[in-house]
Amino acid sequence: MTPRPHPFNWDALIPSSVHPVKVAIIEALQWIAVPLSPKELDRIFDEEFGVSLVSYHMRTLADIGVVERVRQQAVRGAVQSFYTLAAREPASASPHCE
Repeated sequence: MTPRPHPFNWDALIPSSVHPVKVAIIEALQWIAVPLSPKELDRIFDEEFGVSLVSYHMRTLADIGVVERVRQQAVRGAVQSFYTLAAREPASASPHCE
């Protein structure tokens, strides 16, 4: 039997594979500690990323249980969603990081 190489270092992979917008969203929600919409987060980020990108990453974080939608509000014919960090642990690890 051929000896196995050293175990894969998952701890080294994760920081380089998580999208920086997701990290920024989580940090902002933790720091501000009130429900925010993607539009509000984009303003906090000085419109560096754009509402569409923030909204996309917010939805993917919601899909894996990191954030949760706490309310919706009608705004000029559209629906604005507000999110907060989830009170529970995220769902099992997802292979889709970006």
